[in-house]
Formats: sequence, C-alpha cells, structure tokens
Amino acid sequence: MRIWLTRKQTETTSSDGKPNATEGWLQPESSQTLLAVSSRQQLIQFIRQSTALPASLFERFWLTPLHRFAELAQSFPASENHHHAHAGGLLDHSLEAACYAARLRQSYLFPPDAAPEDQAAQSERWTTVIIYAALLHDVGKLVTDIEVEDASGQRWFPWHGPLTQPYRFRYLPQRDYLRHPAAAALLLAQLIPPESLDWLATDAAALSTLLHCLNGQYQYAGLAGELVQKADRASVAFNLGGDPVKAIHRPQTSLPQQIIAALRDLLAHDFRLNNPNGGSDGWLTENALWLVSKNAADAMRGWLLRQGIDAVPQHNVRLFDEMQTHQLLIPCVDKAIWHCRIAANGGWSSELTLLRFPPSLIWEDPQQRPAIFSGTVTPLTEALKETEAVVSGDAPVEQSPTEPDDTPFSGETFWQWLVDNCRAQHLEINEPNARIHTVAGTAFLVTPGIFKLWLDACGQNEPAERWREVQKGFQNLHLHRKRKNGLNIWHCAVVGPRRSSRLKGYLLDDPTPLFGDDIPFNNPHLLLSEGEDANDL
Repeated sequence: MRIWLTRKQTETTSSDGKPNATEGWLQPESSQTLLAVSSRQQLIQFIRQSTALPASLFERFWLTPLHRFAELAQSFPASENHHHAHAGGLLDHSLEAACYAARLRQSYLFPPDAAPEDQAAQSERWTTVIIYAALLHDVGKLVTDIEVEDASGQRWFPWHGPLTQPYRFRYLPQRDYLRHPAAAALLLAQLIPPESLDWLATDAAALSTLLHCLNGQYQYAGLAGELVQKADRASVAFNLGGDPVKAIHRPQTSLPQQIIAALRDLLAHDFRLNNPNGGSDGWLTENALWLVSKNAADAMRGWLLRQGIDAVPQHNVRLFDEMQTHQLLIPCVDKAIWHCRIAANGGWSSELTLLRFPPSLIWEDPQQRPAIFSGTVTPLTEALKETEAVVSGDAPVEQSPTEPDDTPFSGETFWQWLVDNCRAQHLEINEPNARIHTVAGTAFLVTPGIFKLWLDACGQNEPAERWREVQKGFQNLHLHRKRKNGLNIWHCAVVGPRRSSRLKGYLLDDPTPLFGDDIPFNNPHLLLSEGEDANDL
C-alpha cells in the first residue's frame, strides 16, 4: 500500500506563521516565503555574484524562473530515500546544483572553441543556460515520481500551475528513472519567460545545449553538460555527508565497470536466485549465471541512474549490445538473449528469455558463490532445439553446436550480419563509441571497430589481426564510395568541446540496405574530410 505523505498533526502552521486550512495536510507557500530561508538566500546571492547581468535583466532572466520553480517545488523532497529526502529537498538540491554549476562555469570560456570576441559577446547567455540546466534538471520528478492530490480530491500536475489548496503526495511504485529528464521539457515554457527563451534562441547552440541537458542527453551537451553533472554530484555528496570537491573531481568510471558494480550489488542485496518454486530473478549453475533478461536490464538501469550515471543506454537492446561488446555476458551465437527452459528438481518449470554471465564476473572467489541450482537450465533457441543441450549444475557446459568452429571471413558474411543487425536496430547509430554513423547522407562504417565487432559477435577466438581479412573481404564487394584519388578510407574529425579525435572508415554508396528509406540525420559531431593517404589500405 502506498501511503499519502502529509504534515504531522502537531505541525498545523506554515513557515509564514499562518494556520493551515486543512489540519494534517501540507499548506502551499508563496515563492517569497520559500526562498526567504537564510540558506537559500545565501545560494541566490552567490549566483547573483556569478553573473554580470544588470539587476533588471537578472530579475527577468534568473529570479523570475527561480520563483516560478519554487512555487512548483513547494515542500517536495528530491528523492524518496536517497539524497535530499527531507521536506523542501527538491528546492534545496536544485538551488545547490545551480550554485555549484555557476561556480564551475567561472573556470571556463563559453562557447567552447569560439573566437574570443564571440565568447565575450555570448558569455552571459551561456552562463544562464548552465544555471537553468542545473536548477531544472530534476523538475520532471514532479510529473514522474510522485502523485499529488489537493484538498478537493483532484490530482495535481505541475502544468496546472502552482498549488492553491492544501495538498498531500505519495511516491509512485516502480518509477522509470529515464522519464523525469524528458518530463522537464514539458515545463520549460511554463518556467522560463518567452523573452528569456527568445534571448537564448538567438544562439542555436546555447538553446540546443539547454534542451539536451534537460532531456538527460548530457553526452550531446559538451562541456556544459559535464559541468551540470558535476554540480549535481557535488550537491548529492554534500547532502550525504561526502566531500563535494572530491565528487566534482571524481573521474568517471567506464560504463562496463559500472555495469559490473551494478550486477554485484543487485545480486548481493536484491536479486533472488534458485527459487525451486518460481519467482526467481536468476539461476546459478556450475558454469553460468542466468538472469531474466528484462528484469535484469531494468534493475541495472535503475541502479545506475540512482548513482547519477546518465550514460546508460535507454533501451534494453542497446544495453545488451554494450554488455556483449565488452564481453560481460556470454552470447547465444550473435545475440545476447537465450531462450531457455528452467526446470527445478522439485517439479516446477518455465520457459524464459535469459542473459548468461560467467560466474567469475560477479564472484572472483568461487568460495563466495551461492549454492548451485537444483535443477537444469536448457537452451531452447532454434539452433539448439535438435540437440537439447542441457546446461545444469550437475554437468559441465558443452559448447553450443551453433557456434561455428571456422566461420568464413568473407565480405558477404560480414555484410549480411551488418544488414540484419541494423534493420533489427541491434547496433548503435550516431552514439558515442558507435561503429556506424551517418555522414554526408550515407553510412560511415568505422574501421577497424565495425569489423572487430563482427568478430566478437560471432564468438571468434581469433588473433586480433583477422579483422583485416574481414575488411578486405568487404572492400572487394565494392559497396563503398571511393575518394577522388581512388583510395577507400575516409576520415571524419570529431568536433565538439575539448575534442580533437578522428575516425576513419568507409562511406557506403547506398545506405538503404541498412536503414531502408528512413535514413538517420547526419551526425552533427562528425566533419568529413578526405583524410591522409598514409592511413589508407
């Protein structure tokens, strides 16, 4: 049962001394009252000192959105059981994050990579973008995380405007931690005056950066996105008794390491294993840990997001691909998912889709592993139905008969794999570290990454140099566009804040075999060039 959260019966007056109209309910307060708290006034004063806007513009462009936000934030916490879980925690956390962001912004010139005169002219606009992004990064939680009811019995949503009646709220079960960043965009025009948005829109990059941040797409927001994330972490660390300076400077752990940490913690505290009567999250056999695919993916994503890790893929297929690319799981031929029949010795059985992990990934010491499942896990993929190869706790795992002993390293085999997986949306397009991008209206295949990915997907335990054989096989198909000098390899510069890397690869003559008629937009972060002949084949 979900419990309505209200004011305790003994606390029947609001912070401005006025009695509550409905005893036991929370009383709406004005933004002036909410922001009059001394700690909040100190934060506002620091932000005021961080911008060079004249007083009149500071009032319109900064204080007006702040007061509108405070009217919506009221006494809501920032989270149910984590950071800033106290009454008013959402407003406190958002102000702290804005303050940290304003402080961090002072150490950088914006927009990055612009000429000095452009940076001087646009400086305050970018300062405002960063403060807005930090202040509003959690406002979507008012839509996705809580259910609010006013004294009339009506449900309140923030797009209705500020609360005018006593209210109570409760947290929604099974919250999707990917939704609240997207919900923030619903409230943007309500919180920021049109003239402020007009001012930001005169710089398309500035407005784009704000929208990316509010949607949680920090990977596209460049340096500004990094500062907002650091400000968020610093506020969380300060509230939880940690060191905000260390939180700001803490290096980002790689996503594969974060996924492993999530799995280990979930298995230690949340996942149920080996239930002989059903209701398990997974089963441990002698040579494999099997986890229910969707449940495991959703739990891992939620765990990572609760830790402030925003780079986790939003879709399960992409999360599976990430784990498969980094060899965190054992694939079924070239796919992450296994279709299996689980049968306990006591008689219970079921067919489920599972992910298969090596137990050593979770428990480095075999002595720490839980007991082995008393039953069998039998793969039921089409390729294995004839053999019914049983993977159980009583016998070692046999090699899947569908895993090729000597897959031909032909261009045709690679090309068919590429087409099938692009059409099935199993491969990332235009994402950081993706092997496929759209450039100049066609597909750009990153080499050697795309060929190594194919070898990994096929389970080849071959020397790393074998990718060259695959690449030559593909090149002989003549599906790519050659450069003016007759060479094959094109180069792309990765453009963006603090980036100077380059990619090389093939441009397809025709991208429709991969995408059909729905060709993705060109990746704005890649700039095509002819490249250097010395790096060609």
